Amino acid sequence: MNDAKGLLDWFVKRKGEKIDTGSRAHGLVVHDAVNELANAVGAMGRGDTDAAARSVDRIVLCEREADRVEESLTSEMSKGSLTIREREDLLHFIKKTDKVADWCLDAGTYIQLMIETGISAPNTVWESMAAMTKELQLAVKLLVSAIDCLQQGAPMEDAVRCVESIKDQERVIDSMYFAGLKKVMISDMDFRSVMLTRSLFDDIEEAADACKNCAETILLIITARGE
Repeated sequence: MNDAKGLLDWFVKRKGEKIDTGSRAHGLVVHDAVNELANAVGAMGRGDTDAAARSVDRIVLCEREADRVEESLTSEMSKGSLTIREREDLLHFIKKTDKVADWCLDAGTYIQLMIETGISAPNTVWESMAAMTKELQLAVKLLVSAIDCLQQGAPMEDAVRCVESIKDQERVIDSMYFAGLKKVMISDMDFRSVMLTRSLFDDIEEAADACKNCAETILLIITARGE
């Protein structure tokens, strides 16, 4: 817990330094990836495969940028005053955040496959998926807000509210995931459509889980401060 205390102090004291602004930038790039996934899903629901393909291309760019920022942050960490344990904790936090973008890229790949092979899905399935991505957008936005709270030295209650809201979002997405899978299973889609749309639902749910894992790490840091 002492390591977590030091990490929280580091978040606050290093305001304005490269790694501080970089960690926020990392969260924003991940948020952009989620936004583009939502755009791609919405375009598929409208039957606009060209717009969906453009959004998938932007997901790829966002994921690459997230990786670039992650590498930069990792390099900056080695120059700071963190202990080995604090450095490891922060590295794990950054990697968990990056996982959200990774799952968006995975989902984008399945959408690209559907576009290139002409595989379709009922509009009701796309609507369920769009509703899930909308909730995921909010979850990642709350994650960025929680990071802001740590870095700006805001009252810890503000960060805790963000974290609890993220956990609520994950529960909402879990229930929507089940409902979406049910629509897939009772549809008259062929096995290829079932396989790809189920994979898309899985990726969105995994992205929500990754976001919750980040939130739980932040909560650990906050809780340690009071000890």
